[in-house]
Amino acid sequence: MGMLTSLEIERRISAFRTIEDIVGAMKAYAGIAIRRTDELVINIREYEESIFQAMAGIVAHHKEIAQKIEYSGRGRRILVACGSSQGLCGLFNERMADAVSKEKKDGDALFVTGRKLMAALGARQIVPEYYAGSPASASGIQGALEEALSRLMDIYSGQEFYRLAFIFTSVSGKRPRILTERVLPPDLELVSLKNPARVQMKNPPLLYLEAGRVFEKLMEHLIFITLYRSYVESLRSENWYRLQSMEGAAENLKKRLSGIEALQKFVRQEEITEEVLEILQSKKKT
Repeated sequence: MGMLTSLEIERRISAFRTIEDIVGAMKAYAGIAIRRTDELVINIREYEESIFQAMAGIVAHHKEIAQKIEYSGRGRRILVACGSSQGLCGLFNERMADAVSKEKKDGDALFVTGRKLMAALGARQIVPEYYAGSPASASGIQGALEEALSRLMDIYSGQEFYRLAFIFTSVSGKRPRILTERVLPPDLELVSLKNPARVQMKNPPLLYLEAGRVFEKLMEHLIFITLYRSYVESLRSENWYRLQSMEGAAENLKKRLSGIEALQKFVRQEEITEEVLEILQSKKKT
């Protein structure tokens, strides 16, 4: 294969510059998505904390509810795994698929969000029973959440499921972690730890409705807000992985461009030398 001409090299440089612009745009998009989901996570955790505090007061003074919760933990479990539908996010879905394959037990029903996670699980011979879409941006979380929540409620109303857990990726600082959080039945020890002061109160909380009914409503809110947080944390982590991938791609492009620009200078110098020699040769002949 002959050496490239300076014109061919110029075309390659132009192509690399175009790719560099695309990578830069994707880095900016991932950064914006991370900032937006950061703000959402803070508010969601505060709301979730309030639900736990209300549950702690009821459980502490209504032992029959605690007994009912313990009994309900004997049924089948739905495991909800949050992945992505978009690519270019490195090992995000592959690591999630590995975690799901370790966490899933016999008898569990697997509910997956995200086409890319579905594909990664398929490569491991794992076929989920249920599927829902995953949000591509912070503005799409509400629609995806409503779809998934509706599907979950339909599953619970039609089959013998009593346990529910979410598995998703969370990024703390610069370290991604895959978390599995049990939602149903609620962890009574965790609920009590969320508000020890209220648990120790001598007087029960003032309720205008029957305690069991209030607790059921709180459970509905807990399912909703935990699913919401799972989606937000997952989207945030997806874009964190994407940002790392794009930064690596940008660094590689920079090195490739540096090398091809050096080659361009060398080739151009060789072409000029040949042109000068041709001119000198033609002068001698004349």
